[in-house]
Amino acid sequence: MENPKLKIVICLTVLAVLLPMVVFAQTSRFCEIGSGIKVPCFSAPGPAGQTTFGGAVTVVIQIALLIVASLSIIFLIWGGYRYITASGNEEATEAAKNTIHHAILGLLIVVLSFAIITIITGILITGRT
Repeated sequence: MENPKLKIVICLTVLAVLLPMVVFAQTSRFCEIGSGIKVPCFSAPGPAGQTTFGGAVTVVIQIALLIVASLSIIFLIWGGYRYITASGNEEATEAAKNTIHHAILGLLIVVLSFAIITIITGILITGRT
């Protein structure tokens, strides 16, 4: 990577993706289990006053989808950068178009997966649609 503009674009993209995760980590609550052992509470307390396993699994899946969506957006930006810098080279232009196409397809799959998981966990865990 000898292009300084590319380094700036990559740094800004990584910052834009990681900054919300850091802010989310600062607002997490902690639940005490056992004698003074604190773990992050991922979901609302269940009927017994503790977090539920289903809530924790849901949060893990949502974090995985967030990471995949972030990667998809990074590839979308990368494909756009490659398309702009193709300079009329048809092979490079076609490769950039394929990158953009696959990034949009990946982002669509992530959004639909998030919707399906939210609906299914809403029905199974809370009993509401």
